[in-house]
Amino acid sequence: MAILFGFPTYLRSAGACPVNTPQPQDQFSLLIERRFLPFFSTQFLGAFNDNLFKFAITLLITYQWQVSWLSPSLAGLVIGAVFILPFVLFSAVSGQLADHFDKTRILQWVKVLEVLIMSIAFLGFYVHSPILLLFCIFLMGLHSTLFGPAKYAYLPERFNADELLGANALVEAGTFLAILLGNLLGGLLITTDYASQSAHALVSWVCIGVSVVGLISSSFIPKLPRLSNLTDLPSALTPSFQTTHSKSISAILLLDWNPLNQTLHNLRKASAVSGMRAALFGISWMWFYGAVFLSIFPSFSKDLLNGNPSVASLLLFVFSIGIGAGALLCTTIKHPDYELGLVFLGLTGMTIFTLDLAYSVNAQAYGGSLFELRDPHVFTRSVDSALLTITGFLSKSGSFRILFDLCLLSTFTGIFSVPLYTFIQSYSPPESCAQTIAANNILNALFMIASAMIVGLLLFFGFTIAQVFLLLALSNLISIVYLTIQLPELQTHFVCSVREWIRDFKNPF
Repeated sequence: MAILFGFPTYLRSAGACPVNTPQPQDQFSLLIERRFLPFFSTQFLGAFNDNLFKFAITLLITYQWQVSWLSPSLAGLVIGAVFILPFVLFSAVSGQLADHFDKTRILQWVKVLEVLIMSIAFLGFYVHSPILLLFCIFLMGLHSTLFGPAKYAYLPERFNADELLGANALVEAGTFLAILLGNLLGGLLITTDYASQSAHALVSWVCIGVSVVGLISSSFIPKLPRLSNLTDLPSALTPSFQTTHSKSISAILLLDWNPLNQTLHNLRKASAVSGMRAALFGISWMWFYGAVFLSIFPSFSKDLLNGNPSVASLLLFVFSIGIGAGALLCTTIKHPDYELGLVFLGLTGMTIFTLDLAYSVNAQAYGGSLFELRDPHVFTRSVDSALLTITGFLSKSGSFRILFDLCLLSTFTGIFSVPLYTFIQSYSPPESCAQTIAANNILNALFMIASAMIVGLLLFFGFTIAQVFLLLALSNLISIVYLTIQLPELQTHFVCSVREWIRDFKNPF
């Protein structure tokens, strides 16, 4: 494994490219294996249900229900905050639970919880109670908080080092596809008939049905062997498995429930591993980066591109498909010896295409210099012009360049993130892998909250969305420098990968 990543001692001591290792199996072959398919289906359906439910509630409060204490313009932000809150409060505890108990059992019990939450949501729809539905949003956030550490810690227990990247790629691609499909179906179901209770009932029954199918799927996830039969476990996990399952019930009940103390403890423990702090930052930066685009798509589509809601959906579709495609490309484009080179490649591509997106959007919406201070509400088009449909948007000059930039920057984002997840799973102490992932989940949530606050402040102070993209790209350059300093293997692996690509290049002519 150290040779596969060149981490940490080998490259730092030798400063050379490691020797060749065998190619891993095709990642898609994992989809027919019992150790992966039920797990993948369970996590896919959970992410799908989360987003279907959240988006349907957002549309209800925004367009139909008149809620005196919640403005429609703030509905999306409030629902997002309520969903993220459990990650901050309970991630540390969920990581401890995942390290103390069998991951399969946790995944199954969390799916039981999901069925119960969707049953409560059915009542919330029936009595038209926004408070009850927001409570269900909070519980779905808790569901995801408990699920996440067990999900990512499950993979290194079941897969070898040469399979981890492909397994993570499929999980990452599946997650973003589930987010996309959940949002699309949630919008479709809730807009079928705003004036009728049938639309609410339809959303309720679909959410309950998806949660039940997810529970059935989780029942097929294989459990780890008992202590008397550990021969099939990866050798590196055997000691931690024995330690984990020898914990007394009293020790588990006396867990420290203080999220701040546990998060700091987990981060300090993870930071003892060379390069781990940089990897945790890298994943959190990816969520910061993606949250900027996801939060800005509605105003980006309406104000700058003059598009109707279908154009915003198109942007979301392109962005989600790009990240999924980038994740799946990882096992195809990586060199078998230099996985971390993908991180440097992803960061570079994210920066280039975000810069180009800033320039293309500025040219279409404003004209002139991107660095010019201007009134962000003064566009080159008439503000009274009718909003464009997808067809109208695509017929405008420069629209395909915007979609191309958005697709490529999100593709490189997917390429950037997958090796970092693999890195954390491979080098976290096996007995506390889930706690490391839980600490990372808290960092992710804080980075996403920070992104919303920073973007809001920039827009408040008169920056245009194109200039926000410019600043994001420039900030990405700072991330490149930080990660390269903290994890020199990124640059080393990237240089070695390019050298191998040039050496193995075959002239097609």
